[in-house]
Amino acid sequence: MFQYRLCLLPILALILVGPVRAPAQEATSAAADKAETELRQAIRLYDDALRRADVAAVEQFWAAEYVFINPRGERVSRDARIANLRGKRTSFDSLAHAPQEEMIRTYMDGHMAVYTTLLTIDGRYSGGAERGKFRGLVVWIRRDGRWQQVASQMTRILEPAA
Repeated sequence: MFQYRLCLLPILALILVGPVRAPAQEATSAAADKAETELRQAIRLYDDALRRADVAAVEQFWAAEYVFINPRGERVSRDARIANLRGKRTSFDSLAHAPQEEMIRTYMDGHMAVYTTLLTIDGRYSGGAERGKFRGLVVWIRRDGRWQQVASQMTRILEPAA
């Protein structure tokens, strides 16, 4: 009986203390709605700048510490991505999101967001041709009144064998 009571003590303590909120909790509803609206606009402006190969505009969307994991699994720094854009080693003939697949989760009172999407791309990354469907994951932060990416990753979706 004594062992049984000892087993219940940690469980009872957890019930009485209750859940502890993590520092990176989801934003409140009003802050989340505002952040999501602003971020969706930033995403559209970013995509447009990529399509036009407007290096100066694209640079504004990448934080100094930005890192990209391209579809081949290579880690590409901000400076390398900028060089790829300038040298036309990264370009897009088409870049389309599937709106029904987009998801934005905001955190830190709307100052951080994780964005996932399904993209159809026809273009080049780091000099290599890329065409098809990809899952994209982007971590955005709000700094100095604007949204910037700190990390992003693209993963090819393999088509099922016929």
